This record gives sequence, C-alpha cells and structure tokens, in this order.
Amino acid sequence: MPHLSDYQSKMRYPSKTPTQFGGAKAFVETYGNAVWADLCDSMSTGEVIRVCDAAAALNTLSGYVQPERYLRAVLKAILADYEERPDSYDHQPPFTVIGRTMAKIIL
Repeated sequence: MPHLSDYQSKMRYPSKTPTQFGGAKAFVETYGNAVWADLCDSMSTGEVIRVCDAAAALNTLSGYVQPERYLRAVLKAILADYEERPDSYDHQPPFTVIGRTMAKIIL
C-alpha cells in the first residue's frame, strides 16, 4: 500500500485551484501524488465513488481528521491542472465529478 513518504515528486497545484483549506497547497504539493496513487489503486474505475467513503478507506489518509478534505484538495488540484494542461491527460479528465459538490466521482 502506498504511504505518504513513498512519493517524492511534487504534484502541481495550479493557481486556479479552489482552496479547500488553509494548508491545502502544501499538502497537495507534498503528498498529492501518493494520495492519487492510493485512490487509483484502491478504487474501481467506471463506478461511482463517494469521496468521503474513499477518503476514509485510503491508507495515505488514515489518521487525518476529515480525510475527505484532503482528498478533495488533491482532486481539485488535478482538475485545475487538467484545465491548464489537457495535453498531459490525453485530452480526457482523469475522473468525472458527479454533481456540483464533488461528493461523488467516477475514475
């Protein structure tokens, strides 16, 4: 299972990223890749995933109070990065948000 210390490369946190909480930028840049890899390794693709359930199940976010805040910060940074650099994602977003509040996604 991925652990936060397993990933050394920084995830991009574009300036357009909606702020989830005060330390979101630092968290995403430092741990975002580990959280994203854990999510992709742990959840099924093509199925609706409740963000709060997924966050609670991720090894990389265990021990965090309100882990869904951290997962949403990572997801928002990924979407902002996709908007800036769609070529890096083969012109397809890496996940789909269901609804307007990012309560559910599909990988």
